[in-house]
Amino acid sequence: MRVVLWLAVVLGVLWAGYWVVGSRAIEGGADQWLADMNARGVAFEEDGVAVAGFPSRFDLTLTRPRVSDPQTGWAWKAPFAQVLSMTWKPWHVIAVLPQDQEIDLPGQKIALTVGKMQGSLRLHPSTDLTLEEVVVEMRDLVAKSDQGWQVGMGSGIVALGRIEKMFGNAQRLGIDLTDLRPDPALAQRLPNLGDVISLVHLDSILTLSAPLDRHAGETAPVITGVTIKDFHMTWGVLNMTAKGQVDPGTDGLAVGQIDFRIEGWRQVPALAVALGLVRPEMGKSLTDGLAVLAASGGNPEVLNLPLTFADGWMALGPLPLGPSPRLD
Repeated sequence: MRVVLWLAVVLGVLWAGYWVVGSRAIEGGADQWLADMNARGVAFEEDGVAVAGFPSRFDLTLTRPRVSDPQTGWAWKAPFAQVLSMTWKPWHVIAVLPQDQEIDLPGQKIALTVGKMQGSLRLHPSTDLTLEEVVVEMRDLVAKSDQGWQVGMGSGIVALGRIEKMFGNAQRLGIDLTDLRPDPALAQRLPNLGDVISLVHLDSILTLSAPLDRHAGETAPVITGVTIKDFHMTWGVLNMTAKGQVDPGTDGLAVGQIDFRIEGWRQVPALAVALGLVRPEMGKSLTDGLAVLAASGGNPEVLNLPLTFADGWMALGPLPLGPSPRLD
């Protein structure tokens, strides 16, 4: 019995020592990360850094963090920010942000309130710490600008994860947003669409130039290919879907095609005018042009438009948009 008791005491002391060493390493790593951010020109301030959670967790809390970029003029602040992990798997962390946050942009301030905002980051436990998956969840989000506009969202999930069985550095990007509420002033100008975008869904694959790991600061991964497996947006009578693939050509410029299918397309001109993309006097001409395109597809109530990338140019149907982006 004494042997068991002494063994428990020894293991407890060792575990406590592991927690103390680990918590100090995390706190020191946070301080170094903040110093690195400041050295790169991004000002990061806080009123305190602390680690709690003994004995089963490492809970890192930043008190009143403030981030700003003097060059662009944006800034963000919140009462706190937390990064949580279990002691036996520190490569899997959860970040939690508070209900009230503030974003400063040039010329305006945005008050952000959420019922829930947290992210989960899972790395491969190796020396490279390759990204396995990152998931961001939001619920009951409202953004109010001091310029008078307001937008909201019922719930949202954004996930990015490594695809092990595909060639290259492939990541699967998924987005699911529900009950998006555009600014009321915009919704009033679009009575046929209503005040809620009920669904935005994206299932896609991104090919990157380098893996997302601890060397990403030096390798600077960029997107070299996009495959849209499924895109779907529903806003009242407007129902849009899309599929397609875009890859770099021999000259590095994007080549490929993404096919859009739009039901309720007659609301598109009014939406373009309301967003300021088209002058009001051009609304009828745009409607007439889209009607011709829809009729040519066999169903005048459904508009099929390809977004093409070829010969160094991109076009939406017959409408040229400009040079193709570079994907290398």
